[in-house]
Amino acid sequence: MTISFDATGAIVVGTDLSDRARHAVDWAADRAADLKRRLIVVLALPEVPIPSRSRLFEAMGKGDYPEHLRSLALERLQALLDRVQAQHPELTVETVLDKGLASYVLAQSSKVADMVVVGARGANAPMKVRALGGTADAVVAYGHGPIAVVTDHGTPTAGGPVVVGLDDSPEAEAALRIAVTEAVRLEVPVRAVHAWDLTPWMVGPMGVSSLMALPDTEKLAERINDIVEPYRKQYPALTIDVDVVEARPSAALVEASVGASVVVVGSRGLGGFTGLLLGSTSKEVLRDAACPVIVTRAPEVAKH
Repeated sequence: MTISFDATGAIVVGTDLSDRARHAVDWAADRAADLKRRLIVVLALPEVPIPSRSRLFEAMGKGDYPEHLRSLALERLQALLDRVQAQHPELTVETVLDKGLASYVLAQSSKVADMVVVGARGANAPMKVRALGGTADAVVAYGHGPIAVVTDHGTPTAGGPVVVGLDDSPEAEAALRIAVTEAVRLEVPVRAVHAWDLTPWMVGPMGVSSLMALPDTEKLAERINDIVEPYRKQYPALTIDVDVVEARPSAALVEASVGASVVVVGSRGLGGFTGLLLGSTSKEVLRDAACPVIVTRAPEVAKH
C-alpha cells in the first residue's frame, strides 16, 4: 500500500483538525518557512468512518455519511490552509486528505520527507493525561526519518538552546547533526547532554560496589567534546556546550528541556540512551518534555 502524495524533501505534519493539532501545524509551518521547504498538511480518514456518539444521529440522517464527512474535512482543511498561508505568505503549502490509518500514512511519508511532525495526543485524549497518543506513538516507533512530536503543554522557549542527548553511537551523531541544523536556523546555542546512571545492582549496603568503577566524568566530557568538535570548527559562531551528568537519561533530558527551543534524541544509543524509542525513557521524554522533541535515526538504520 502506497500513500497518495509525494512527500520528497517536504515537511509533513499530521492533523486531526483539533486545537491540539494546531500546535504541531504551527511549529511545522515555522520550520518549513525558515528552511524554505514545502509543507504538507495531512489528514487521514478511515476507510469506514465510525461516527462518535455525539454525531450518531447526524450520521443516520445523512444518505452518505462518509462523503458528508469528507466534505466537512475538505472545508476545514481549506480553512487551515488559509490560516497558515496568512501567517507565511511565501510558504508553499499543500493539504492532503488521504484514506487509511494516520500512523501508517505518516510513517510511510517519513521515508522521503525532510521531517514528519505530529501532535503528542489526539483530540479525544483527556486533558489530565499526558501519555503519548496512539498515532504519535506508532509514527515515532515505525517512522524512517526524523519525527518531531509537539505537545500541547510544552512550548518552545524563544532564544532557548537546542538540547541533544549525546553519546558515541551513530544514532546520537545523527541527532547531533539535526540539533546543529536547528540551532543554526534558530540562532541559538546547542546543549549536548550525556547522562550516566548507577543501576540498582551497582549499589550495595556499603554504597557503590568496589567491583564497579565509577565513570570518569572528565574523560566522558572529553569524549563528548571530541564528537562535537568538528561542528565547532564548521560553525565557529555556534556555541556548543557539553554537560555530563549523573542522572537517569530521561530525567536529564526532561530537566534540560525547560527553557529549551527543542530537544533532539537518537532512536537508539549506547550507555544511558540505549533503547530510547522502545523503552520507558522515550515515553518519559516525549510525555514530559517542556518543548517539542525530535527523534531521529542514523541513515543506515532509517533504510530498514
